[in-house]
Amino acid sequence: MSAGPQRTSASPLAGRGAVVTGGGRGIGAAIAETLAGAGAGVVVAARTEDEIARVAAGLGARGARAWAVPCDASDEDSVRRLGDAARRHLGAVDILVNNAGVGASAPLRKIALAEWELLMSANATSTFLCSREFVPGMVARKWGRVVNVASIAGLEGAKYVSHYSASKHAVIGFTRSVALEVAGTGVTVNAVCPAYVETPMTEITIAEVESRKGLARDEALAAVLATTGQTRLIAPGEVAKLVLELCGEEASKVNGRSIVMNPGAESTTSEVVNPKSLGTPRGFNHGVLAPRKGRLLFVAGQPGWENEAKGTPPDFPQQFARALDKVLTVVAAADGKPTDVMRMTCFVTDLAAYRASLKSLAEAWRARFGKHYPAMALVEVRGLVDRGAMVEIEATAVVTGRVEG
Repeated sequence: MSAGPQRTSASPLAGRGAVVTGGGRGIGAAIAETLAGAGAGVVVAARTEDEIARVAAGLGARGARAWAVPCDASDEDSVRRLGDAARRHLGAVDILVNNAGVGASAPLRKIALAEWELLMSANATSTFLCSREFVPGMVARKWGRVVNVASIAGLEGAKYVSHYSASKHAVIGFTRSVALEVAGTGVTVNAVCPAYVETPMTEITIAEVESRKGLARDEALAAVLATTGQTRLIAPGEVAKLVLELCGEEASKVNGRSIVMNPGAESTTSEVVNPKSLGTPRGFNHGVLAPRKGRLLFVAGQPGWENEAKGTPPDFPQQFARALDKVLTVVAAADGKPTDVMRMTCFVTDLAAYRASLKSLAEAWRARFGKHYPAMALVEVRGLVDRGAMVEIEATAVVTGRVEG
C-alpha cells in the first residue's frame, strides 16, 4: 500500500475526501468549511439545494474542492445516489459527518406519531443509512473517520423533548456499536454531543418557549440555557473544531466516544498547575487539578505477557507495546483518551534490555501517545507474577469524558 497523500500541519486532511450531511447551514456548514480549510475535498449534502450550492460555491471561491449534492439522508435511494456522486467527485470517501437532523419541542401528550417518526427518521435512520453507505469502503481501505453529530440530549433526558432525546439516544447507541464493529480496522466512529448551539434549530426552540410561556426572547433564551446549565450558546465553529480533531491522524485511538460540549457547566477539563515560584517544570508539569466532573482512574499493572498466553514470549519492545495497548484499552473503557494519562510506572525485569530497546520503545510510544509525555517512573524488579513477562505498566489518569449513570 502507498503511504497516502502528503499532509502538513497547515493541511492535515490534504487528499482526504469528506461527506457532510445537513451541510447547508448552521453546524453542517461550519464543519464543511473547517474540513475544507484543513485540505479535504468536501461533498456538501442536504435537501435544500440552494443552501448547499451557496456553501459549496463559497468554499470553491476560496480555493477548496467542494461539491453540492442534494440528498434526503433519511431516504435509502437518495443516500445511494449520494454515495455514487460522492465517490465520483472524491474518488474515495474517507470522512463522513452525519449532521443531518431536525429538532422539536413538545410535551408528551401533544407529540403526534407522525412527529415521532419524523425525528427518528431524520436523526437516527439518516445516520444509519449514510454510515452503511460509506463505512464498508473505509474498512476496505483501512482508514476512515465517522463523526455523528448527536446532542447532550442523547445522553440524558430533558422536559418536552422526549422524541428528540430518544432519536439522539439512538444515535449514541449506534455510534458505540459500530465503533466496536470496526475496531482495529483503521476506522473510528465517534459522536459529538453539544448542548444548545447557535443555529436556526435552536432559534425554533427558543421561539417555542417564547410562545408557550409568554416570555420575551432574552427570557426564553435564559430558560433554554438553564436546562443544560449553559451560560451561552455554543458557536457552530466550536463544534466544527472538535469534529476536525476527531478526523485527524492523531485521533486514531479515539473510537466509540461520545464527547460532551457544554460551556459554562461544571468543568470537564483538567487544569495544569505550574506555580511561577517553582520555575519551569522539568517534566510533564508540576501538578494537574482534576475537574469536578473528572474521574481519577487507576489502571492496575498490565503485563507485556500473560501466564495463559500461548507461544513464546516476545522481545522487550513487543511486550512494552502490548502493555501500553492494554493500559489504553482500560482508559478507553472508562471513556478516556491517551492524553488523560497523567502518570505511568514501568516495572521491568531486565534494565539492560530496556536500555537497549529505547529507540523501539520511543516509536511504540509515539504511535500511541504522540507528543504527550506524562510523569513516568522506571522500577527494576526481580520478577513479575506473569511468567515470561519482562515489563508491567500501571498508570493513573484523570478521565475527562462524561460521567454517565
